[in-house]
Amino acid sequence: MGIYIHIPFCISKCNYCDFLSFECTNTQEQYVNALTNEIKAANIAATVDTVYIGGGTPTALPTPLLCEIINEAKKFNLADDAEITVEMNPCTNSYELLSALKSQGVNRLSIGLQAWQDKLLKTLKRAHTVTDFTNTIQAAQAIGINNINIDLMFGLPTQTMEHWNESITQVLALNPTHISTYSLTPAENTPLWDDLETNRLNLPNEETDRAMYHRAIHQLTAAGYKHYELSNFAIPTHESRHNIDCWTRKPYRGLGLGAHSFNGSARWNNTEKMKAYINTTDSPATIPPSIQENYQQLSTQDAMAEFMFLGLRMTEGISPQNFQAQFGIPLIDVYGKKIESLIQKNLLEYKFNNLALTTLGLDLANQVFEAFI
Repeated sequence: MGIYIHIPFCISKCNYCDFLSFECTNTQEQYVNALTNEIKAANIAATVDTVYIGGGTPTALPTPLLCEIINEAKKFNLADDAEITVEMNPCTNSYELLSALKSQGVNRLSIGLQAWQDKLLKTLKRAHTVTDFTNTIQAAQAIGINNINIDLMFGLPTQTMEHWNESITQVLALNPTHISTYSLTPAENTPLWDDLETNRLNLPNEETDRAMYHRAIHQLTAAGYKHYELSNFAIPTHESRHNIDCWTRKPYRGLGLGAHSFNGSARWNNTEKMKAYINTTDSPATIPPSIQENYQQLSTQDAMAEFMFLGLRMTEGISPQNFQAQFGIPLIDVYGKKIESLIQKNLLEYKFNNLALTTLGLDLANQVFEAFI
């Protein structure tokens, strides 16, 4: 199974972000104490093959506190080749930090760049510059952490196709093993949403947004990256094992404020209230189930739907044979009419016996997923 550990702190809050995160406060030490207590009490017997520390910005924590969390997580029954990922913002880079992560066994970084142009980074209220980013990835590679994901965003306010081309080209020159490309999706109750609502900022139109997406697919696959999921590209054998496990419905345990968990048949999340989380995890021996909320036991119908709309995110698609093996019924008996309709609309197709999104389906993926909900 996998482990996800949530660190909700950031140096500053980006104007598009609606994740469970907030600027650094004096509760960091209390939070880490509560989190390590939850980790101690987790009682996970299964072999752990991925540990993903996300946020927020995990590297916004003081290095000793972050290492304390990693040390505690390493007490699980880790596989010898476990993938241990830490997300980081380039402005939190330091030689001390990278050296500590390397010595703790961290073997994968996920670095949020988003855009190559400092002007666009300022528009997004990012806390770093392009120079911060290049210094970070070069320092990480020099220290021996070579499995690195870079996050890029397109469809940004004032972003042009020339900006997007430059971002992709410059990132490729740095030879990361993994690149994630996301279309900006404005979220309500964020400063960016307010700026768009009042016309202080404008987004590229949908045609330009889709052209940017397909430009990324063309450039990255031409450079040798495998387009293995809607938004993700990797040098072969460097796909994100943590994410693939989530998309293929393998169990994972979420630890920390608001973290989500899946045990194969049910989903739930921890409380999103910091005070409640800290107060109820003050002792590893007495952590009550009350920090867990929204427990949902999945019905067979729910599980089948998840198999479809999560699995179809993968460009190789879903296997009808795996569906039947898991649920004891042929895929076509459950979703035959929906699948036929989506094939006729050129949104789905069969590839090497798998059912997968077409090129048009990549653009209209949400329409496909909704058909199975």
